[in-house]
Amino acid sequence: GDECPMVYQHQRYVAAKKNTPVHFICYTQEPQSMQWYKTQENSKEILELDRNTSRYHVERKPGFINLTIFRIKYEDNGIYVCDSKNLTEENKQPHLCGTELRVVGECYSSIQQIQNRNALKDAIIIIQSILLVVFIGVPVLIFLDKVSGGKERPEEDHTYEGLAVEQMATYEDITPFRDVKAKWTVGEHPGEE
Repeated sequence: GDECPMVYQHQRYVAAKKNTPVHFICYTQEPQSMQWYKTQENSKEILELDRNTSRYHVERKPGFINLTIFRIKYEDNGIYVCDSKNLTEENKQPHLCGTELRVVGECYSSIQQIQNRNALKDAIIIIQSILLVVFIGVPVLIFLDKVSGGKERPEEDHTYEGLAVEQMATYEDITPFRDVKAKWTVGEHPGEE
């Protein structure tokens, strides 16, 4: 666009895991007169990235300039801009066509961390199930009990109903009725003795 007519940077946003390599490519007609800068959003501070170090490598080829960071760290978060050399000497800000880098967590979780996360998820599911039963099941049961409370319930056998306390002992002395078979039904004839 109009903001950066001399260059075209590949990728506008990069999210990468810590300790992995990252490559930025800037396509330009004059790679020898360009260099990489690092800045932060809403910051006036600019870091020049023109010389190779143990952490990053700058490579100029016909038609582009490449920046490779070998093992990114959290402090590498920022905006990487390809612009003309000597901006800091001329007290200028780089153009707005940079690439933002966000460094995210470790490459791999350990087996123990994965097991701990799974156990935590299982515990949360169990707790949610219990809470669902308590907060949904109990009110439903109470509601159903109130709705069925107006209906007549079948009468139950009240053995001592209507008796005074003194009469209960007498009532318990009465033996229950036994169905005794008559002698003649067991095998004797009534005419035989």
